[in-house]
Amino acid sequence: MDRPRRSAAPWLYGLAGLLTLLSPVIFLAVWVAAGDMEGLGVALLAAVADLVAAIIATIIATIIAVRRGVTRVRTVVHGHPQGRVGRLAEHDAARWHLARDRFATLQAEYAAFEADKYAVAARPALADVTVPATARFVQAMGDAEFLATEEEPSGPRRAEFAAAVDRAAAAWQDAQRVAEGLAQSRHVAPAPETRAVDPAPPRVNPPGSEYTQAADAVRRAAVRGARDLRDRLRA
Repeated sequence: MDRPRRSAAPWLYGLAGLLTLLSPVIFLAVWVAAGDMEGLGVALLAAVADLVAAIIATIIATIIAVRRGVTRVRTVVHGHPQGRVGRLAEHDAARWHLARDRFATLQAEYAAFEADKYAVAARPALADVTVPATARFVQAMGDAEFLATEEEPSGPRRAEFAAAVDRAAAAWQDAQRVAEGLAQSRHVAPAPETRAVDPAPPRVNPPGSEYTQAADAVRRAAVRGARDLRDRLRA
């Protein structure tokens, strides 16, 4: 695992402190080296230059420390040194790589289906673009192929490609379900044809026959018996 880079801010703060401490020493050293009052201006100029260098080092160290602190806050809050933007970019990049692999797998699967004549014969609707589900799948594959690139693109094209692959995968599953349903419906045996049979006509006995007279007598007796039973129940 890579070790985190050490910040230069502490070293710059140390350099600024050292220059500040050396400022009077530099002043005295230059003045003594000059040996007269005219060297006072040169010594003062050297001391001021030393202090300016210390101030510059302090400012640079402060800027580095602030930027490093902001980076740490972004890393803690958003999980990425560049904050939300960096996190989204990292997510889109990972999603693009996964989508590229999924699209390659989907292409290989459909190519294998088209090359297998037995698979096409078993589910012909999956190769028929007149079937709406198959047409949607072919259109989704075309959209994803249009957005596919060899190298990782920048900007929103990564998210567009990943979304197109998601649509193509969903359309492929839907097309397979529809093709499977149509294939099964072809193999269902039709219901046997039934034809209504006319009922046999009632037997008509010749009028005045003994059978007819006996049947009428029995029917009249049954009616009378039912009426008597009803009257008794009411009473």
